[in-house]
Amino acid sequence: MFEELHELLEDKRISKNKLLAILKEKAQKISVFDLMEANQYILQDVEFVQDEYQDDFRQAYVKQFIGHINNIKKDNTDYDSMGKKERIDKKQFKKSLDDLHNVYDGVDFDKDKVQLIYCLVSLYATFILNEPIHSLDTPFPGNLKIKKLGKFYYCPVKATQKNTEGAVCNICISREIDYDPKLNASS
Repeated sequence: MFEELHELLEDKRISKNKLLAILKEKAQKISVFDLMEANQYILQDVEFVQDEYQDDFRQAYVKQFIGHINNIKKDNTDYDSMGKKERIDKKQFKKSLDDLHNVYDGVDFDKDKVQLIYCLVSLYATFILNEPIHSLDTPFPGNLKIKKLGKFYYCPVKATQKNTEGAVCNICISREIDYDPKLNASS
């Protein structure tokens, strides 16, 4: 998959439509059973989350990861006709591909569909939707959430998680923030 994605760098401009076509092709290989396996994986991850956040965490992850796979499959938007603001930054895309390749080095996406889902959703949210990988309603410890202020997103855990093995924080468009009770107050 990364070879196909790197081929996009050969074009003068990276086409969102071409990227979406690659994501859609890969998403079509994800079955209902793969989505059920991903849901089970999320349920297992929830066990490590504080009790009071488990339900919200599970719902946010199911919505974000499983929901976005369905969105990728159905997305027929012509992003390339939307103008300059919809262009993909080539330098950032290359860096993100390198980061993702490091995270998923050795993963066989034909066998490990859960990791394929995470990779596809990370690329879709970041480069197609221009949104953070985690949705705004994803709870983090301390009842913190990603916030949107103006045109930017701010993540309360990016600074502490970006070097965590397997994390995709480095490709996420959200910016780091220090804890600020006013900024992080529940909405």
